[in-house]
Amino acid sequence: MSNTPSFVSRRIAMKAGLAGIAALTTAPSLLWAQKDDTTRQVLIDQLVKETGLDRATVAAAINHAVYDESIITRMKTPYESRSYAEYRPLFVHPKLAAKGRDYLKKNHDIFIESEKKYGVQKEIIAAILGMETRYGTYRGKDPVVSSLYTLATGYPRRAKFFRKELGELLLLCKEEGLNPNDFKGSYAGAFGTTQFIPSSYRAYAVDADADGKRDVWHSPTDIINSVANYFSKHGWDGSRPVAHWISKKDTNKNLIEHAKKGFKGWVKLSEIRHQLPELDKRWQDDDKVTLIEMTTKKGKTIALVHYNFYVITRWNRSYNYAMAITELAELMDCKACETYA
Repeated sequence: MSNTPSFVSRRIAMKAGLAGIAALTTAPSLLWAQKDDTTRQVLIDQLVKETGLDRATVAAAINHAVYDESIITRMKTPYESRSYAEYRPLFVHPKLAAKGRDYLKKNHDIFIESEKKYGVQKEIIAAILGMETRYGTYRGKDPVVSSLYTLATGYPRRAKFFRKELGELLLLCKEEGLNPNDFKGSYAGAFGTTQFIPSSYRAYAVDADADGKRDVWHSPTDIINSVANYFSKHGWDGSRPVAHWISKKDTNKNLIEHAKKGFKGWVKLSEIRHQLPELDKRWQDDDKVTLIEMTTKKGKTIALVHYNFYVITRWNRSYNYAMAITELAELMDCKACETYA
């Protein structure tokens, strides 16, 4: 009897069922597939309510989205999580600086006009565009709708933020006459040569060439001025410095303790100048500054940073990113960005 077809079939079915449960437990993407349609409908309902867009418009985008587990993995292991000693060589090097100088030369007149209007050093903008997309040569290959869908439904810690960004994408597409399913970009949902996330595009992208489009993909005029507008709106002061490395011999206990506060330790420079080595005339007593600690190739190192440094972190929250932007701009001869002057 144990060899009857019905018994064998039941045993095979039981094994398959147990294997299926194990797979769902260990593979989030498989688990997601089981409830995918319900999840989509709930998300569509939320986005319709939050954006005011009609359901057909929202559904047309969301029904094309694909849940991609690799996006969650990449989100949890960003480049910025490395030490600065590991991160810096990826971006701060002569080859990328040379590309930046070429880009500055090619778009000289645009940069001059932008700097006059927004007060943001051209080298800072060039450094941003270099680190983000190598001046438009690599804008990312991930479908933005799928990236944002994955993060809005499979990354609980910031799901609300990414759901909002998905809504912002749909709104900007309506405003600009674009198709959300045509967008390709980063795993975090950023796109274009500027790598704006959707809310940043809506808030800061500008139609500087007055052609009726805010083209952050192909128009150097729109691209450069959009980045400048972002920095200007976040409080960039083009007359002030950015960062200054403090040598080991000039580091003391008080500076180390202050550096532990990071961005919670803002003071006027006059309050701590007596603890610091002599600074050049760019640094003034009323400058808003703090100290941070980073792990460089020399070990743990303290840097004095101006509020301008914080403004860079409004683009990307990492100290690593902000310091690399500063030092890459320095390689392009940005005087305000000199870190050892």
